[in-house]
Amino acid sequence: SATIIVLRSVKWFVSYALDEYFYFGIFYGMILVFSFYNLMMFIAMRERQYLYYVLYMLSVALFEMSNDGIAFQYLWPDSIGWNQVSFSFALCAISVFALLFTKEFLLVKKISPKLDRLITIVVIVRILFLIVNLLWFRDMLTYKFIDFVPLAVAFYTGIYVLKKGYLPARFFVLGYSFLFIGFMIKLLIMISFRELNYNAIGYYSLSLCFVLEMILLSFAIGDKVRILRKKKEEAQAETIRQMAENAELKDILNVELESKVQERTREVLQKSIIIEAKNEELQLVNDRLKEQAEEIERMNILLEQDNHELQINVEKVTRDRVMSADVDFEEFSKIYPDKDQCNLFLAELKWKNGYQCKKCKNNHFYNGHIPYSRRCSKCSYEESVTSYTIFHNTRIPINKAFYMVFL
Repeated sequence: SATIIVLRSVKWFVSYALDEYFYFGIFYGMILVFSFYNLMMFIAMRERQYLYYVLYMLSVALFEMSNDGIAFQYLWPDSIGWNQVSFSFALCAISVFALLFTKEFLLVKKISPKLDRLITIVVIVRILFLIVNLLWFRDMLTYKFIDFVPLAVAFYTGIYVLKKGYLPARFFVLGYSFLFIGFMIKLLIMISFRELNYNAIGYYSLSLCFVLEMILLSFAIGDKVRILRKKKEEAQAETIRQMAENAELKDILNVELESKVQERTREVLQKSIIIEAKNEELQLVNDRLKEQAEEIERMNILLEQDNHELQINVEKVTRDRVMSADVDFEEFSKIYPDKDQCNLFLAELKWKNGYQCKKCKNNHFYNGHIPYSRRCSKCSYEESVTSYTIFHNTRIPINKAFYMVFL
């Protein structure tokens, strides 16, 4: 291919160099100003979008300085090897921090979780691409067009979020439109249209688009803050209006409530007077009923005493009649129908004069394990009701044995 050599005078070259460094100063000065401002915003508000934006702009500055030779001239003049690969680090950082800024600024995780996962995958793949090329494929570090993918993802995300109604994405999409145009110009120059690189606009197209993008992204951040402030003010105004309505409604309700309370108080007073009169009547009735109940209770006690005495007399008469007359076993069984009744009679007869232990002569006892038996509280000797009687160890039912003794 033909090589074009352009001859210029020293005066023209000096003038061109001065103009170029003047524009470099403006370009990097703008980056420093934007970076410092957003760094202060990050320190004040603690929102990660400002930090990602600062890192993104510093990455842009590093990339442009590597391309323009400013970095090699002033930052690492003795590091030739690093100068050959520094732009690839800067370009990777641009893609990574641009995507991270996109996620935070556009609230992608909230609006579209799928796009959020896609951005995360692209970030990881871009970092892995840089590492693999540094270790094994150094020649592929010059493939700058690979960063078209992160740029396209960020651009599409902005358009998608804007269609979803997120207004702060307006300036974001506009800024990435200029960056997209600048990237396409550089891509065309890289592919076949090298004549575009022979004029100042074509050569500095990407730098100019970076400047426009930074300005528009700053507008986007300011627009987001303005929209959030407007929503906050509207919410505050709505809160104040609602509070005023609530206060007015509260006053109305208080008046109505006070009126109802007074009316209810009068009703309660009237009812309390009636209830008090009824209570007095009920108290009189209760006193009378109490007196009658006490009288009935006294009568019941007397009746119970009479019934008990009558029952004892009947049993005594019946027993005396049985003992003094000839009766058959059926009539005898009505007085001593079972073993329990016989044991009860035998216990009353056996210990009518008190209990005394047969072994230790102790007079205190507890109920034994066998019905009607007694266990000594001192030596624990247990004496059954039939012990030391003719009924002890009898082999016939005790009521029949009673009847045989009776005969």
